[in-house]
Amino acid sequence: MGTVGIFLGFAVLLVAVWRKYNLILAALVASAVIGLTNGFTLIETWNTYLVQGISSFGAPFFWMLVSGALFAKLMEDSNATKSLGLWIADRCGERYSLLGYMVVTGLLTLGGVNGFVIIFVLLPLAKVLFRRGNVPWYIFPAVTYAAMVPGCAFFPGGIQTNNMAPTKYLGTTLTAAPWIGVIGTILYLAMIAVYVHFAVKKGRKNPDAPEYYALDAENVNLREGKIPPAWMSLIPLAVALICINLLKLQIVYGLLIACVVCLVLFWKYYDDVKKTLNNGVSSGVGPVIMVCMVVGVAKVVANTPAFATFQQWLINLPFNGLFKVFAVTNAVAFMTGSGTAAISTTLELFGQDFLNMGFTPEVIHRIVAMSSEGFDSMPWNNFIVLVLTMAGLSYSRSSKHVFICSVLMTLAATLLVIVGLSIFA
Repeated sequence: MGTVGIFLGFAVLLVAVWRKYNLILAALVASAVIGLTNGFTLIETWNTYLVQGISSFGAPFFWMLVSGALFAKLMEDSNATKSLGLWIADRCGERYSLLGYMVVTGLLTLGGVNGFVIIFVLLPLAKVLFRRGNVPWYIFPAVTYAAMVPGCAFFPGGIQTNNMAPTKYLGTTLTAAPWIGVIGTILYLAMIAVYVHFAVKKGRKNPDAPEYYALDAENVNLREGKIPPAWMSLIPLAVALICINLLKLQIVYGLLIACVVCLVLFWKYYDDVKKTLNNGVSSGVGPVIMVCMVVGVAKVVANTPAFATFQQWLINLPFNGLFKVFAVTNAVAFMTGSGTAAISTTLELFGQDFLNMGFTPEVIHRIVAMSSEGFDSMPWNNFIVLVLTMAGLSYSRSSKHVFICSVLMTLAATLLVIVGLSIFA
């Protein structure tokens, strides 16, 4: 019954996320199902084990994510993000407009700007660039996600939660296993380049297809408002990357220094500094709470009598070495619909088992981070829902491209890296 309860609890979490219920409510119900079927009282489940899981992630990551959200908001409200996008777009021209959009999206992701912020800021730019380059609008979600994947988890040094989360569990740095990350990035982007080329070429043959153009692209004015110079807009991103990756400052300190640099450089570009600061801090709290709830559910699972059997089943999956790390991480990512939650849950429950296999913490860091970018982008992933909604696109037109770029090719690149390590390492 206890084992059934664990699977039933995760099923409840899965269905609730798919049906767009609040994740806090979903985690409470899922943890209750797991706890009650394993002999815990409701109070014991929520006040002891669930709270332990929440604090295990929230305590070390709270200020990291809040400072990252504040930095992103300072970049957004100063129009620094828009400035970088325009600078690249102007130099790419119509022929390479799509490449320009992907470059600026990738750079912002690598520099720590939250994906949700990137969508809000770059959506107007994307509408213009896609129309200018005659690129079918319905592949916008897939292209956006593809541009963000390397900076989120593949490329070493990225200031994103998927790359930061393993450091807490493994004691690694953001540049862990750099060559694995670089090779994975090259493989992934090569596959994306081929697919996007043929998808665009095929789409252009039918310009009358539904959702081929963004409806209001002709009405977007990218030059509106005060915009700082592009060279100035690049400075805070460079400061954050240098402080964290070269000077080896703690991530929170590096981000806070970058925030101060934003305020100094862009003071005259803010319409309301107080509002920007308030909104920036507030926007970082929500993601922390959401991930904490999922980690809390994992903590309830970890304390159940049935967990030893469940853990042994996962560890005994018919895969060897890093293939097992890959399989377990993706199984959790599929259930939670969140790469960050998948990393935290996987390393919380199985981190020591992975280390006992003989792999270095750095290799586990990079493989878990890369694996988390596979099955996390299911239709119930909140980022996928946001992108489709804001872009005015339907699942029927865009989901195929999203699945190929954000799931199949991410999994393929990670597996190719693992195969290479198995052969040559």
